[in-house]
Amino acid sequence: MPPPMVTGVRYARHAAFDRVVVDLAGARTGYSVNWVPKLVQDGSGAVVKIKGGAYLQVALFPAYAHNEAGQPTWKGPREVAVKLPNVTHVVKTGDFEGMVGVGLVLKHKAGFRVIEQSSPTRLVIDVAH
Repeated sequence: MPPPMVTGVRYARHAAFDRVVVDLAGARTGYSVNWVPKLVQDGSGAVVKIKGGAYLQVALFPAYAHNEAGQPTWKGPREVAVKLPNVTHVVKTGDFEGMVGVGLVLKHKAGFRVIEQSSPTRLVIDVAH
């Protein structure tokens, strides 16, 4: 079975948390979600220059954010100001060697949970306000 493709990222405010949803075409995939001291671009290692109080790095593997022709399947800008109560930006940090990176810039560290969902396939990250 081929690795899934990231087709987009959505976000919304809820009563007690901010939700970021990574939409996938295909099967579920592996992932990690970790606190990091700064966000860096996969491959180049360049620091993402967005000021925040905390950073969550989401890595999906194996996964791609481009099709066989090399065209992006996750369209839109690399950095999006989302202006939620805690999550301020969502950043594409990579689509490199079978791993897709998504960075969350937060005002402050807070509890979070990760939920895998299907029909359609997606990874949900909820971050407390």
